[in-house]
Amino acid sequence: MAAAAPPRLTAGARPRARRPRGVRSRHEAIERVGRASREHHVALELALRLQRATEADAAELRVGALGFWRDEGREHFRLEEELLLPAFAAHVGGQDADVDRVLAEHADIRRRIDELEPQRTPEVAALTSLGEVLRDHVRHEERTLFGRVEAALDDEQLAALGAALESAGGEHRPPRA
Repeated sequence: MAAAAPPRLTAGARPRARRPRGVRSRHEAIERVGRASREHHVALELALRLQRATEADAAELRVGALGFWRDEGREHFRLEEELLLPAFAAHVGGQDADVDRVLAEHADIRRRIDELEPQRTPEVAALTSLGEVLRDHVRHEERTLFGRVEAALDDEQLAALGAALESAGGEHRPPRA
């Protein structure tokens, strides 16, 4: 029986990158980066509660938002800004509207959280607005940015990014169930 001929590449095509050791599929490489998606679920739950804020629960929601920021959000932003966004930007080059948008939204959310800190009972409008901004931010990352990251990076690069995120976020508390 004759050995099968290796697949031929068409002009301009590049061979598929070999998967790093321990990564069985592209899906698994993406899952290693997927910690951000799991954290986004927690952020969306908070965003919904903030959007439904009332005078009666404003103080409690403030405490919840600040706790989320302290325990998860701050570190999540750091990991995206120091690892995920630079890895993606290296592939898309120069200015990228999605990278710029994410960074601007991170700054806006940080500012809103900072403004909540000294308030014992924040205005309901400030909480609902924060909830809307947080929701829109997470949805943009999930629906647009992450898909572009997955398309831009090959298996090996995704696995390396996932490993870097896991390593850098070693002290990062996992999302609440």
